[in-house]
Amino acid sequence: MPINQKRLNKYKLSFNCYFFYQIPMIKRLTIFILTIILSNCSSVTTSNNKVPSTLDEAIIQLKTMLSEEDLDRIKNGSEDDLALLHHGFGTGLRNSWGLWSGSSLSRWFNRKGIDHPDDMSGIIILSLYRDLRGVPRKLDEQIEYYQAYWDEVKNIEKREAELDLVRAKRRKEAMLKWKWVSNKAPTAVLPLQPKFHDIWGLEPYGDGYLVVVKKWRKNFNPVWHDGIYFLSSSTANLRPVRVESCPAIYDVVVVEKVASWLCKDPEEGWSIVTTAYHSKPTKRILNNIPDQEWLRLGKGETGLIVISSDAIYRESSGSLNKIYTASSPTREHPKFDHDEDSRTGPEYFFPHRSSIPLEHKGAIYFQVENTGNETDLYRLPLKGNDLEGFDKIFLYDYVGNWQIHTSDFAVGDGSELWIGSPKSGTLVKISNNGEVKIASLFNQLSHINSIDDRKNPSNWKTHLPTGAIHVRGSTMFLAGTNGIAKVEQGKVTPIVYFTYPNGMARTPYILRPQYNYHIKPQRLGLFGDGSFIIGDRFSGVYIIQKTDNGYEIYLPSISNDSYSIH
Repeated sequence: MPINQKRLNKYKLSFNCYFFYQIPMIKRLTIFILTIILSNCSSVTTSNNKVPSTLDEAIIQLKTMLSEEDLDRIKNGSEDDLALLHHGFGTGLRNSWGLWSGSSLSRWFNRKGIDHPDDMSGIIILSLYRDLRGVPRKLDEQIEYYQAYWDEVKNIEKREAELDLVRAKRRKEAMLKWKWVSNKAPTAVLPLQPKFHDIWGLEPYGDGYLVVVKKWRKNFNPVWHDGIYFLSSSTANLRPVRVESCPAIYDVVVVEKVASWLCKDPEEGWSIVTTAYHSKPTKRILNNIPDQEWLRLGKGETGLIVISSDAIYRESSGSLNKIYTASSPTREHPKFDHDEDSRTGPEYFFPHRSSIPLEHKGAIYFQVENTGNETDLYRLPLKGNDLEGFDKIFLYDYVGNWQIHTSDFAVGDGSELWIGSPKSGTLVKISNNGEVKIASLFNQLSHINSIDDRKNPSNWKTHLPTGAIHVRGSTMFLAGTNGIAKVEQGKVTPIVYFTYPNGMARTPYILRPQYNYHIKPQRLGLFGDGSFIIGDRFSGVYIIQKTDNGYEIYLPSISNDSYSIH
């Protein structure tokens, strides 16, 4: 009998419910009712009978104990249906016949090489079924099946233990060994959370920033974002952006202080309007794009890239050169959430609602919201076949079966890629040759211990901020729930710590918002005067204003006056 691979989990659950969902609904209901009936019978009736000492005695008792109707229900099912009897009826057998407590029947199974009560009840139920159908029990084959299963479990556990040692060695060799220069920095009091939306784009433009927001929505809209605003360093207002000759802004990216706006006109179709601060806009029509419901802009290594539902193009003077074609325009098993009406149907091959796609060393990176309202990073090698998750890029080889969601990624001054994750305190560097380096793993700047034994630093002020990343020359700025720090040549210096208002006995480093005072940075920017702008994962924009005495946090208001670019 071949080993059922679906049962090879680290912690065994025999007769798992996988089979249940392969059975039609009416049949499932019948089996469910039967399970309840047999559960009641087994837990009550068997307690009044002597515990059998052999499998033969157990089958005889069950044939006597169960009604003809119940026996017919078992007989007329399939072997796959027996999986539904593991809980309920099987539980009654294990408890009433002392299979957990060394009864005579359990000892009989032990002598046969069967030690787990789940396996014992499984053999009893299957043997009863085969007896009722007049076919051989094949006891030796059943025993071999369970013994082979446990042998495979032991092999898997042995391989995992060996791999954990390899991972620990990899982690130790990959750590960048950054050091804290000091823990001294001014504090800034967190304000009450603003009632705004997620900030998915924070692009420097002129003397301020373009702020791209995205809120949760149920219905699909070809415009992926939910508003683009401009915030100047000299004003406290978020002003909605309007661009001349761009009636509908579908997307925007900024490269070297030049903004490119993706536009759609009912008559002209798709176009890109390019603007530089205080310069006249230029417009180029995308003249060879097929009819598309939506498009996205991305930052390419040699100019702009344009992404549709099933293809990626490199743009030059309005012409599009296709550099990747998906195997299908949709995918049956979505890895990301498009906020469609139905979450069960096929999704677009490429994510529609994501942060700005980025080309880096022969691959396109997408940061996408998943169905659990977290964000994950995916990489598409332009010579590959499908999207690769962050777990394949980094996680499994260095950490194992953990779940790490990403919040931000940015290109460093050496063209390396930095990836941040706030919840796990992880910051990863992907070098140009694909080599992985780790600045922080689970809030540790030096990590040599087992992942299972990890402990967060006791002082929240020594937690490296890993939520948002801003690179300026050779200096990296990082923002997290506990504050902002800068990194230069591997030396970490805190710039400002975030604290709660007086009287709130909390530290800001918590995983979930509490008391409506919490910040979860996802984007970070730096003004010329040393002030910072933070785009939050859940609650809008924060300005960390530099003052003579340190820093103060304030929330910009949303203006009704638009910011016109013409």
